[in-house]
Amino acid sequence: MADFNRVFPREGSDAEKYELRKTLFGRDDVLPMWVADMDLPTPDFIMQAIKTRLEHPILGYTHMSDSVYKCIIDWQAYHDYEVKPEHILFTHNVANGFFMAVQAFTKPKEAVLVMPPVYPPFLTAPEINDRKLVTAPLVLEAGRYEIDFEALQKKIVENKVKLILFCHPHNPSGRVWQQDELEKLAKICIEHQVVIVSDEIHSDMVFVGRHIPLASLSDEIKQLTITLSSPGKIFNLGGLQIGYAIIANAKLKAAYLKVAQSVSIKELNLFAAVAIKIAYSEKGRRYVQELNQFLQQNIDKTEAFFQTHFPQVKVMRPEASYLVWLDFSTMCTKHETLKDWVVNEAKLGLNDGESFDVKSNRPNAGSCFMRMNLAVPPRVLQQAFSHFKMGLKSLPKD
Repeated sequence: MADFNRVFPREGSDAEKYELRKTLFGRDDVLPMWVADMDLPTPDFIMQAIKTRLEHPILGYTHMSDSVYKCIIDWQAYHDYEVKPEHILFTHNVANGFFMAVQAFTKPKEAVLVMPPVYPPFLTAPEINDRKLVTAPLVLEAGRYEIDFEALQKKIVENKVKLILFCHPHNPSGRVWQQDELEKLAKICIEHQVVIVSDEIHSDMVFVGRHIPLASLSDEIKQLTITLSSPGKIFNLGGLQIGYAIIANAKLKAAYLKVAQSVSIKELNLFAAVAIKIAYSEKGRRYVQELNQFLQQNIDKTEAFFQTHFPQVKVMRPEASYLVWLDFSTMCTKHETLKDWVVNEAKLGLNDGESFDVKSNRPNAGSCFMRMNLAVPPRVLQQAFSHFKMGLKSLPKD
């Protein structure tokens, strides 16, 4: 059994979550509950595999063996997604993967569509690469995000959209897209021949229903889909810069490979290869079950805390992942006031909700929202609750 109760101090380890507190929040005494890595130990069986490899005195160039491809194929088969070795290309991480996709499948000034609120790099990737960012915002209905398919299709036609960046499961809300929703999305992509990048990095942390890889729905949508994934989130391996793309369409794969070759991205680093092979094994599947049970306990505790002490804060219970989207709108009309309260009164480092959307003529869908990372030991979670209580006397009034 994994030990999720022990607190491992991360100060002095160059952990981004801790080292950037002063830069991001203006003070270094906030409890960091932001970036999506876990304050839980990387599984011992992965650490042992890396230690074993370190017993060899040479850390030279490493070729990706057939066993690396096979472990990815076997892991995706668990989600009923049939993958062939020739479909797999390696990336440094999932974000790196969709930045390359923007370059591979669109030309400068062509349109890339995203559905905010969404993981912030989705919003920056098109503009950094001189593409036109088009948004088809999700609709918040009864505390749950829904895709507005009519608006989505209209935006595709009006802007001649070439590429969609799709977050599946959704970040920041933890929404698990259902089969009928995926089928509607696939139908639109097929009708308009739009390539879609499906970021499925959170797919192993599903608590409601099951994860359905978009590309697994039909051969038609498989031919338009670039699936991006990584063991980085579920096994806390972000520092290894590990990711992969699955592309069945030979023409799309060639275009993607051309971009990868232009910056000499070829294979995983040595320790990423060691890690993915042992992570994507039966030991890894057992660990995922244990972790998901623990994460749901933390989600339950968080819901109970806010219901008891902050009933005005709406907790969007995640159907996947360890990220919770907190809605402060009933107690806040000015986002900057909320940010100031969270940082300087509650002394918490949370993700700013406005960073998950774009400034436009419509209200920012992330305004008065915060994202909180629950992948922490119970003692740290209780500490976060204490910080919220600490700020009770100075709740924002506007």
